[in-house]
Amino acid sequence: MRFILITLSLVTFLLSCGDTLTEKVEETYPNTKPKTVSFYKTENNKEVKVKEKLFYENGNLKLEGEIKDGKRTGIWKAYYEDGTLWSEGEFVNGERNGYGLNYYPNGKLRMKGDYKNDKQVGKWKYYNEQGVLIEEVDR
Repeated sequence: MRFILITLSLVTFLLSCGDTLTEKVEETYPNTKPKTVSFYKTENNKEVKVKEKLFYENGNLKLEGEIKDGKRTGIWKAYYEDGTLWSEGEFVNGERNGYGLNYYPNGKLRMKGDYKNDKQVGKWKYYNEQGVLIEEVDR
């Protein structure tokens, strides 16, 4: 019995040590649905924004991604109003750095390429709505 209590106490302690996020609705639409929702974690007794989600008035997700030091970081995704993925790309220190993808409303890839310091670089590929490659451009 004592072993079980010690084990349960240890498990409870370990679970409570995880990074818990606080969700805050920052802005709403006139219909009271969330427009902007931010997620915070506590670091050194201070709330720090680590993620953000923007929504359409119909409640569907519009944009989402992580925040570090007040700037976009990691993978950010944008969606059409019906919820279909519109684009995704990498951010480092608030700038586009890494891959970028853009999709048609039918879900087919529209274009893809890489960014460096917020600028398109390298070979960019463009596709028609059927997914057929139609153009390649060196940036």
